[in-house]
Amino acid sequence: MTGSRVRAAKGQGGLLRDQLLGIADQLLESRGVEALTIRAVATSAGVSPPAVYLHFASKRELVHAACLRVWSSLFSEMEAVSREIPDPVTALHEACVAYIAFGLRHPSPYRLVMAGEATEASRQNEDACFRYFRDKIAACVDAGVPVESTTETARVLCAGVHGAVSLLIHQERDVWPPDSDGYVRRAASSAVHGALLTASHAFRPSVADMMRSG
Repeated sequence: MTGSRVRAAKGQGGLLRDQLLGIADQLLESRGVEALTIRAVATSAGVSPPAVYLHFASKRELVHAACLRVWSSLFSEMEAVSREIPDPVTALHEACVAYIAFGLRHPSPYRLVMAGEATEASRQNEDACFRYFRDKIAACVDAGVPVESTTETARVLCAGVHGAVSLLIHQERDVWPPDSDGYVRRAASSAVHGALLTASHAFRPSVADMMRSG
């Protein structure tokens, strides 16, 4: 990754910033947050550390920006797979599939945003994700799905998809399910069914319920 950089033309400081964030993304994904330092990014970009500090006041700020850059693609991915689906429950399911798959593809940024030190990025993205799913649930309500509280139902749904990601990214990859795509879709289905089927009233499952659903 080390190399010389073509000096940015006057007024193109944003271009260097994007280059630095691209390098930070690679370090974060491949080697973790410990490897993401100002000096490492500067070396890879072929600039001096002070040049990086012109854009990021600290490693913490750099980590925040790198996480936000990765997470900005999540909402585009969720909308891309759900936007044209007329059934809002199916659209919600596909958005959940995209969310879980995103978390498994980007374990380091996901851990930092959802449970790590990137607190500013965490607040922004956690709030945005929650509002996104709550809006999707509101669309289900508009279609006639009985939901007492979109807020509480969104909380249950978020617990399901976040748990599906967290269960795996805190373990070594050799213990992940061999069929990761199948895991993602089943976990998304479980989250959506569990949240919506209990959205109007909670009930205690039984063997009889399982037999009827089969």
